Amino acid sequence: MEYEGGGEETRSNRWLAELQQDMFVEINPADAEARGIKPGQMVWVDGVENSAKVRVKALVTDRVAKGVAFMPFHFGGWYQGEDRRGYYPPGTDPIVLGESVNTVTTYGYDPVTAMQETKVTLCQIRGA
Repeated sequence: MEYEGGGEETRSNRWLAELQQDMFVEINPADAEARGIKPGQMVWVDGVENSAKVRVKALVTDRVAKGVAFMPFHFGGWYQGEDRRGYYPPGTDPIVLGESVNTVTTYGYDPVTAMQETKVTLCQIRGA
């Protein structure tokens, strides 16, 4: 476990920040090969709404099934490829910055529970 809660505390802790230094998307080896994506390569993950996209590092792994991708929720400080560090008050920016997966998730909800469905969405992944 590298991050807990929203990540704002642990991204600012030097000892924990060194454990996971980059925001990433886990992509199956077959999907990566089909897209010409190499491990550690920077990629764009495109969302389905409003031309939303995030620039993250590819983690090629069989931990996710073909056709499935995974991104953690505990990053911030970048927005659609732009470093937003200049917007933090002096001395408050975290050690580790990355894109927020919320940028590419949808506003849908579960009709049974009326809970927001921000944990699942469609996306496309391409080399950056």
